[in-house]
Amino acid sequence: MTLSEIFEGLTAIGLFMSVALVFSELRRNGMEARLNNWINYTQRVFDARNTVVDLDIADIIVRGRKNLQNLSETEQLVFKKYLLNSALTAMSFTVLGGRGKYGETTGKEQSLRLVKEEWDNDGAREYWAEIRTNPPMVNDSKLLVDKALGF
Repeated sequence: MTLSEIFEGLTAIGLFMSVALVFSELRRNGMEARLNNWINYTQRVFDARNTVVDLDIADIIVRGRKNLQNLSETEQLVFKKYLLNSALTAMSFTVLGGRGKYGETTGKEQSLRLVKEEWDNDGAREYWAEIRTNPPMVNDSKLLVDKALGF
């Protein structure tokens, strides 16, 4: 075996080790990115749920669920934004479920439950009647609200 053959072998081994290290680092970075995305998503869900801890906001939501006329113009804005935020947050379950976080079926079921919980009341139905033909959300979210409300 010549010296050049030995160096070729060492080069091949070094190249293989470099590829293995790059692959390992990419995999670790991917797992870290998925974990950070999940943490951010979880924070979004907690923030949305904790909105009602504020008694003034909770009061607006309770009155808004009865009908929109129970609310001032400013309060209607708060209630409507709350509803839109709940639909977008719920839609995230469908998106994450499709990426294997907890299964596509589970994600869709959880999305539907969340939307039904927030939108299946008189005030939300009034708002949906106002915006249904041109809602400020993507079509998938619109279909989710339609399904929750039985359209």
